[in-house]
Amino acid sequence: MKHQTNKKRPLSIKWKVFGFLALFTAIILFILWITQTVLLDDIYRAVKLNELNKSALEITEYLNNPLLEEKAEEIARKNELCILVQDSKNMAIISTEALHNCVIHNISYKDRARLYLDAKRMGGTLYERFKFDTQTGVFRSVKDEETTSEENIIFTKCISDSNGEDIIIFINSILTPVDATVKTLNKMLVYISITLLAIALLLSFLISNSLTGPLKKLTKSANELAKGNYDTDFSSRSSKEVAILSDSLNYAASELKKNEALKRELIANISHDLRTPLTLITGYSEVMRDIPNEMTAENLQIIIDESKRLTSLVNDVLDLSKLQANTFELKKEQFDITEVIKEAAARYQRLVDQNGYDISFIGTTSATVFADRQKILQVLFNFVNNAVTHTGEDKKVIIRQTQAEHNGKNYVRIEITDTGEGIEPSKLPLIWDRYYKVDKFHRRAQMGSGLGLSIVKSIVELHEGYYGVYSTLGHGSTFWFELPLLSFKERK
Repeated sequence: MKHQTNKKRPLSIKWKVFGFLALFTAIILFILWITQTVLLDDIYRAVKLNELNKSALEITEYLNNPLLEEKAEEIARKNELCILVQDSKNMAIISTEALHNCVIHNISYKDRARLYLDAKRMGGTLYERFKFDTQTGVFRSVKDEETTSEENIIFTKCISDSNGEDIIIFINSILTPVDATVKTLNKMLVYISITLLAIALLLSFLISNSLTGPLKKLTKSANELAKGNYDTDFSSRSSKEVAILSDSLNYAASELKKNEALKRELIANISHDLRTPLTLITGYSEVMRDIPNEMTAENLQIIIDESKRLTSLVNDVLDLSKLQANTFELKKEQFDITEVIKEAAARYQRLVDQNGYDISFIGTTSATVFADRQKILQVLFNFVNNAVTHTGEDKKVIIRQTQAEHNGKNYVRIEITDTGEGIEPSKLPLIWDRYYKVDKFHRRAQMGSGLGLSIVKSIVELHEGYYGVYSTLGHGSTFWFELPLLSFKERK
């Protein structure tokens, strides 16, 4: 019985957007409710006390100024205050009243003297609450925990003049009860909360539709792509991120389409390459079995050559599979690549002697590298074989060894040049792709499976080297690769 794993499906973007907006709205409303219902009274009180302290400082700055009285009246009218400035002998310096029934002017001399002494004892400033007693008709001081319907505060500040005499500033202000204001604000907050939640719902709907619409379209197109429809168009452009995703998917579809076409061509090519040598091997073997006189060295050589061709093709496929799966391990060793090139060139002596090819090597300086000898030989043979196959009527192939430098590091550069027809500039970037073949007309004697250059590319990249080609139509091509040189200190 097949086990099924129950996985919770993630929330849609619509509900996530709504959740975030709802949470954001709830946080704002929570802050508003806390501020207006719990902290409003404390905030209001802090503002009024700060206002009293600021007014006292402004008056202090004008104590020796002829405009003191005018400034005090301006402050009193502006902030609805009652202000009295006197010396320690109870002589009034200025007195201004912008409040009805001002506490300062209705308390006794003894009460003002007490406020003065308490302020001096408290470090120069004092805040004290007063309440009007309706039974006695006078103002009396109230304790901090005592509640009042209307609260009068007297701010007392003691300073010294230039003669060292005390100057006392009394400022009276009324703190209006905020209960009625809080009730009004609570009603307003109810309406604001409902409105904000409705707006959050509407915005989440609009935003989610604008986001999910293009994504749903892309998802539908991606499903078509998964089914093998490589002509699917990803054209959504609703936002920068969606546009980038569309471009990436379009690129992926294009690459998959190209890969699919190249794979089909590979299958056709390999099928042809496998069928031909197998047919020859089978045919010659049957002839040699059935006809005694056909057991000749020439027929055996044909069978051997076709078997080698099959082996080479299978090895290419296996090598490419390992390279793509990242399971290929290099067997690096230190060796003189110049000698290896000379040995490789010597293997083509038969072509030189029998078919008139001119394969020459130009390079005198020895170069030591740390690499996989067999794989570097595979790169060399691939390039030389291609050059031999495509060279011009003069049958000339040149192997050249030079040096190059990249980012302060020295490299040995190997170039293989032919004099053939060259490669079109538009095809040069494609020849390193697996399965790609410049010549679309399959010719078994000349063309391979289309894997060789892709294998070369992977081998050189594993050696942290460089590779490339430059070609001119009608004047041949030059394939090259570069490997890091071992310095004299690095050699073993």
